[in-house]
This record gives sequence, C-alpha cells and structure tokens, in this order.
Amino acid sequence: MKIAKEYHKDIFCLEGDWEKDLRLKKSIKSTLDYLQDCFNIRNIHRNCAVREQFVKYLKDSMLKKYSRYSILYLAFHGDPNSILFGKDSITLNEIAEICENKLHNKIVHFGSCNSLDLERRKLKKFLQRTGALCISGYTRKIEFNPSTVLDILYFEMCQDNKDVRSIERKLKKEYSGLVRSTGFRILYI
Repeated sequence: MKIAKEYHKDIFCLEGDWEKDLRLKKSIKSTLDYLQDCFNIRNIHRNCAVREQFVKYLKDSMLKKYSRYSILYLAFHGDPNSILFGKDSITLNEIAEICENKLHNKIVHFGSCNSLDLERRKLKKFLQRTGALCISGYTRKIEFNPSTVLDILYFEMCQDNKDVRSIERKLKKEYSGLVRSTGFRILYI
C-alpha cells in the first residue's frame, strides 16, 4: 500500500554514535528539534551505542502507544544492507525479522551510508515482511550535512502527502541534484 492513513507523521528516531571522540557532539537531535519547532513534527529520539539497545528500542517503537510516530528514522553509519554499531552490525533482513508484520502505515527511513545499496527484490522482501508503507534511504557514502538537509526536506514533504508516489515525484523534481548526489532511494509496493 502506498497511501498513509494521516497527513501528519511524527518521527521515532534511533541514532547511533557518529564519532569515536566523545568530545564531538554530532547528532541528528538538533534536526529533530528544528522539525518540531518549525513544522510541529513531534519526535522520540533514542541513542543506541550497541545492537542490543537498538533491538530493544526498535521493539518499543512498535508498541501501540507510539503508533502516531509513523516515520521510523534510523540514523547510523551504514554498509550495504546494514547499519553499524562500531564493529557490530544488523542487516535489513534481521530488522525485518524483528518487525515482522508490525510496521503497517510506517515509513522506514535509513539515514545512513549505503544501507539501501542492494537489489530491489531484497528491499521489496523487507516491505512484504514488515508491512511498511515504504522504505527510503541512501545507496552510497553520504556526508552528514547534505543527507541531513535532504532528510529535513523529505520529512517535511511527508507531512503534505499521503501518497508515497507523490513524495517521490516531488523530491525528484524539486531536489533532483541532492537526490542524485546522495543516492537517495525510496521503494514501495
């Protein structure tokens, strides 16, 4: 299904560590605050330094009391078909197994390098297993700032549209250079 139930979509964000040096404060949290202040997009934000923490919060995100948070934003370092926790990782297939048939009406966005750099059929399998409305993210190595800017534009656009196809068309039309340079990809069935 390509049509969301609601126009307004709040964000449930799980974020990994960006830097090894703990004095550096790079985080997506200020972006989420901006989206809340400017567009009234509420958010839940949790840091996940290890895989076990990620799995726990991922399961929490599917609880009924968080159903209004229809964008699942996974902000991590990534590799093709996975997100990273230091030297550990979790694959999209493992995420789909945890979320089996529990992501109906949710947009799952991977704010990570390369995570969606895999065959279309594997992404469709993720959608079929989870029931997600769509999956989006990046197919190449991305820089923090350009991808964060595109994430902001994407999440804002999600508020104005129920039809995922419209979001995809508008993004590609209005921000084609940024979509191309980051390898942004969106898939739905």
